[in-house]
Amino acid sequence: MNWKLVNDAIDPLVYEGFKLSIAQLAEEVSSHYASNCFGYFKQYLLSPDIYKGGIITSELILALKANLTKENEYKLGTIRALLRCWIDWNYKGLEKNLENTLDRLVLSGNVKGKAVLHHCPYTGPYSLTEQQSLLVWVGNAFQQEILTLEEFGWFYSIYATARRPGQIRALRICDLSTQSNDNGIIYELNIPRAKQRGGQFRQEFRSIQITEDIYLVLKNLTEIIRKKAKAHLKELTESELVQLPIFISFSRFYECKNIYEFKTILNQTPDYFHLSYSEANYMNKVLSRKCEAISERTGDYIHFTHLRCRRTRATNLSRHGITGVQMAYLLDHSDTQQLKVYTAHTGELALRIFDKMNNAMTLLATQFEGRIIKNESEALRASDINSRVFKSSGNQLGNCGGSPACQAGMKACLLCNQFQPLAYAPWDELFLEFVEELEQRKREGASELVLQSYDLQLAHIKAIMHACDKYIQMESIA
Repeated sequence: MNWKLVNDAIDPLVYEGFKLSIAQLAEEVSSHYASNCFGYFKQYLLSPDIYKGGIITSELILALKANLTKENEYKLGTIRALLRCWIDWNYKGLEKNLENTLDRLVLSGNVKGKAVLHHCPYTGPYSLTEQQSLLVWVGNAFQQEILTLEEFGWFYSIYATARRPGQIRALRICDLSTQSNDNGIIYELNIPRAKQRGGQFRQEFRSIQITEDIYLVLKNLTEIIRKKAKAHLKELTESELVQLPIFISFSRFYECKNIYEFKTILNQTPDYFHLSYSEANYMNKVLSRKCEAISERTGDYIHFTHLRCRRTRATNLSRHGITGVQMAYLLDHSDTQQLKVYTAHTGELALRIFDKMNNAMTLLATQFEGRIIKNESEALRASDINSRVFKSSGNQLGNCGGSPACQAGMKACLLCNQFQPLAYAPWDELFLEFVEELEQRKREGASELVLQSYDLQLAHIKAIMHACDKYIQMESIA
């Protein structure tokens, strides 16, 4: 927070009370909330157009309300919350009985859900094809070491749990656990709750079941953290190690010179070793910049954000008929007040793959150009007959350049970055086979979700066809 940006005409008493209130909010609530209060108060209430000096009065509050549009009135609600804390803490700079004016204010709430209702391709929920593209990309990117284990774990934690970054930042090693029962092993993640009235850091939790894959990713990440922590502070016991964050700020941890300092900081400032808000925000930006998954709606790379993951989870739940209290619980809401936006409209706005992918096809095709092979002798595993990939009729489509242990099948190969397509394979036949299978499913009454599951594979076949055509043209010129 840059206090030099505050209006120069501010009264010294207001400045003192404002600064003390923000400091206490940061200590008792969160730095992010304190930053919001600081920004709104500075930008709106202390605006030179509104504030002309002196203490904060009822007239000033009412003047601000009159200048705000209905859509922006919720910002005065944040300022009101700050002023109520200011009054409770008895700091100077406020008019007497200001709370009476604050109590009488009737404000419009923040307009929510526009991105969801309008199916915005940049900020709204991901389409099914985009979800598939993201998951395929993140697996390939980690395999190619484009993503670190921490980035990979952060992506899956945000995407799979649909929790807020603040909740994922608050995770500790002790929150990851397993249980055994008659049906096998249950993998659980105990996630701290956020945005609870009067809630403190890691005070309330909700346990959710996670898949074995996510568990193993986070487990491997915690093992690395344990080793690094133990190497720095050899005196750490098991009970202390499990209190380390899953997403840790090692720069802060390495500041501890001994075990006494570590224990003191952990007790007095429990969130100190966790990733900061800015570090988590930077992690999201890094993932979004590295992301090469392509959207069929924009023809461009998909923008990855935690908000889009939450909106996607809610929209998917709504499609499956889960609403009300059940949806609120799964999204970690305390009530159903803000959920109506997710159930208002769930129909896809775009047509099927044939119309959607034209803009994205050129970009997608470039990802295959470096992997096209003229014949099997050019394949990475040319000497291994098990690397051959066939379609149902027995015609060879290409070769697997990945692990010999992979037995995923032809449909998975089309999405894998280790697959090497043959330039002269019958790709047009394969495309028609997929289209016929899709139409057959449609005649059988398959749901829209089932039909959409074909989109990404059809898109990749079309992209391979484009890349092969370009390869053949270059061959003929040469």
